[in-house]
Amino acid sequence: MNFYLTSGTPEFMERLLTKYAKEKMILLHGQGNSVVMHESEKKSVFATPRRFEVIDGAGHFEQRGFVAMQNVPVMEESRPLFEERIIKAIAHLKQDTSCIAYRVLRPIKAETYVVVTQWAGPASFEVWTKSNVFHAELAQLLDSSSSPTQTFFTSKTYTTTFTAPQLEQ
Repeated sequence: MNFYLTSGTPEFMERLLTKYAKEKMILLHGQGNSVVMHESEKKSVFATPRRFEVIDGAGHFEQRGFVAMQNVPVMEESRPLFEERIIKAIAHLKQDTSCIAYRVLRPIKAETYVVVTQWAGPASFEVWTKSNVFHAELAQLLDSSSSPTQTFFTSKTYTTTFTAPQLEQ
């Protein structure tokens, strides 16, 4: 499965959704820009997308709630081990009823993996990131400053957050 991201002004992203209304895309608003997510077996409809391969996930993204994207720049030689560990560490989300959907995305022609999680609201995401399960299994894999013995990273990891506005039908 392919996963595409593109970003721009809120107005441009809304026009993009209207233009490709038959495609299953999710509009997200963040600090300073908006993003559209598009998951498809087909080629992207975006002119200049960031392209990923879905390597793990659960649920279906919806046009509502809160989305967090953990951006993890991984060294080429560390990719297989990172993928094995991240898939194992995030598997508990399949049973977490507060998580609407998630995807672990392998970059195509880039080094930054993205872990996309969708929640009913920011409080649900915050509860998850403060949970014992998160800290025991996932925090070190998503934090470039916390793993001195196992270095996967080419640069600092970071999280971007968005809201998925309800759209008029």
